[in-house]
Amino acid sequence: MHTVDITQQTCPMTTVYVRLALDRTPVAQTLEIVLKGKEPHDNVIRLLKTLQQEIVQEAVLDEQELLYRIIVNKS
Repeated sequence: MHTVDITQQTCPMTTVYVRLALDRTPVAQTLEIVLKGKEPHDNVIRLLKTLQQEIVQEAVLDEQELLYRIIVNKS
């Protein structure tokens, strides 16, 4: 599983980092995305859906810090 931690990034750079990570991830491999904040979460989800990527899991890691994990199977 490949991992990209963008907890220190702010919008709109979060989607840029996710796109770059997707480009580097081989097809049929899993990418774990760790991010912080509601807006980055929504933007990354929107990007993944636009790119027609399979979102396997979404989880809140820390509700107070708004820390999220998204797992994607690259198609």
